[in-house]
Amino acid sequence: GFDKLQYGSMRINAPRLAMDKPVRWVRDPDHPSLTGALTLDAGETLFTGGSVLPPSRLNFSVEGSDPTSFQFTGDLHADAIGPVQVNGRWDGVRLRGQAWWPAQPLAVFQPLIPPDWKMALREGRFYAQVAFSAAAEQGFEAGGHGVVKGGSAWMPDNRLNGVDFVLPFRFSDSTWQLGTRGPVTLRIASVKNQVVAQNLTADLQGWYPWSEQQPLILSNVNVDVLGGNISMQQLRMPQHDAALLRVNNISSSQLITAINPKQFTLSGRVNGALPLWLNDPDWIIRDGWLTNPGPMTLRLDKDMADALARDNMAAGAAINWLRYMEIARSWTRLNLTNLGVLSLRAELQGTSRLDGKSNTVRLNYQHQENLFTLWRSLRFGDNLQAWLEQHASLPDSGCAAGDNCEEPQ
Repeated sequence: GFDKLQYGSMRINAPRLAMDKPVRWVRDPDHPSLTGALTLDAGETLFTGGSVLPPSRLNFSVEGSDPTSFQFTGDLHADAIGPVQVNGRWDGVRLRGQAWWPAQPLAVFQPLIPPDWKMALREGRFYAQVAFSAAAEQGFEAGGHGVVKGGSAWMPDNRLNGVDFVLPFRFSDSTWQLGTRGPVTLRIASVKNQVVAQNLTADLQGWYPWSEQQPLILSNVNVDVLGGNISMQQLRMPQHDAALLRVNNISSSQLITAINPKQFTLSGRVNGALPLWLNDPDWIIRDGWLTNPGPMTLRLDKDMADALARDNMAAGAAINWLRYMEIARSWTRLNLTNLGVLSLRAELQGTSRLDGKSNTVRLNYQHQENLFTLWRSLRFGDNLQAWLEQHASLPDSGCAAGDNCEEPQ
């Protein structure tokens, strides 16, 4: 028995090795042999990323020439996980082996999901094959692939259905190489939230943690949402160039329905491009733009327009011309800081309709709002915000104790 066994980022608590059948070692110089059957019971296996393998039992038999040279076969159970078939060999220095996960319900792997992900595994099947080795100086290394078919996962504010996920990987020295013979592929039939996203695709290939010599590349990102499509060709980490999010034919009326503002309604389609940064000292989106490929309409809430016209007579006439406006052309510049501050500057040209009369209108509009606060109010949840806050570099405020520093507006 041991208090623990530790290889790199993996720690096995309280392993205990017992004999099921006598271990027989025949030390005949001409015909040496070693046989026996053993059971390894262990407490939880902990990984530095937060994953936990429940208390496990490995039943295995050995056959070889001596304790420094034998082969083993067995099966592993860890609560509902398993049986996982295992075989391999020990040469006195290095342990080598292979493991096969049979197809199992996805939900049995819930303990392997770190708690801070707040993700509950539901439907779907999982299977995998892994080769591994371990040695004192090398630590633990593994490689293989895992497959999820028809998966479903629920989070506090999201439900993912129809998840197909293929993960070819290698793991060594606390580093994951994702996508070995081909990229990691993710396909999701639908994501249900405040809005419904469908046909999501993404490919991932590279190393985690990433470095200049070993980057991580996200590509082939596409999702159908709000009656249109959002796509991104490539995002490289560490990032040197902006990853361009393309907005194609998004329905502004569906977006407004999801946001549900009381002051106005908007209809029509929107195209655009949003340069995305994840490690810029100031920006998440910088110099983004949106425009309308076809006609749009803007309608102000009657009570709000009446109140504005009543409280400010000078602006009343302008407000009246904006009660119903047909927009022929719009151009919006958009920026989003690491603190979540969204800034919009829009130029609109169109025709206003009021009491049977029409008038040409040119409107310059500016708007600023904290997007993280807006997400909370819309029940989009904190998952996306937390991810952005974790992965986007926050600027140094430069304020020392005693300085007269103001909060950003």
